[in-house]
Amino acid sequence: MPTLVIHGADDPLVKLAGGQDIAAQIPKAWLLTVHGMGHDLPDELADIFTNAIAANARRAMAD
Repeated sequence: MPTLVIHGADDPLVKLAGGQDIAAQIPKAWLLTVHGMGHDLPDELADIFTNAIAANARRAMAD
């Protein structure tokens, strides 16, 4: 199943390497690294998140 991992490049709780490792362990995973984002999902980035989720859903439908 195509999987989307969203990770903030500036996450103070979970280093970026953690998100990279998760994505590497899941077949077909896609890592979206958001520069300037920490350990949160700011409303200002909602368009980025929804576009990435929609793209991932399209990948799932194509499989």
